[in-house]
Amino acid sequence: MKDWTVKGGAKKRLDSRVKLTPEQFRDVARQLRIEPIRARKIGYVAARQAKDSEVVETRWNGEETRNTARQGDWIVTSLSPRRHVLRDSEGHENRYVVTADRFPDLYEPAQGKAGSAEQAIYRAKGVVSAIRLDGGFDILAPWGERQTAPDGYLILNGAEVYGNNAETFAETYEVIEG
Repeated sequence: MKDWTVKGGAKKRLDSRVKLTPEQFRDVARQLRIEPIRARKIGYVAARQAKDSEVVETRWNGEETRNTARQGDWIVTSLSPRRHVLRDSEGHENRYVVTADRFPDLYEPAQGKAGSAEQAIYRAKGVVSAIRLDGGFDILAPWGERQTAPDGYLILNGAEVYGNNAETFAETYEVIEG
């Protein structure tokens, strides 16, 4: 069995046992005969730096993935464009980890504070490429843990390839024409 497989029937699905590279992202698009879309994050995030090692479970109507924040890494909570915390149908916040070295490349300060801990608010920089996988994905994320969703997007952000649940993508990204 090869390290990753893509199915392009009625619903497009990706399964991968390895961390995907930008070239593999482009291979998935070619196999599915899809032109990746370009998107910009329009939602904000509330973020704080971890003081100690901390396990963060990313949930959206079930567990999507988990990651361990090391001291200095950022624990990020997704916010809507109106700066409301994104919660799934079970009330879980959409949270994830960004490494200390990567955070300044991805986010810049925005005005305000959010949440009960009064976390600083940031807005995303840059543009990503995305492939819709309406049959979902089960991949090995850049941080080394499984990442799954029944419907979502494969995201290429710089040299990183990871998944994003379709509902959170719709709430926090806008497609850029051209």
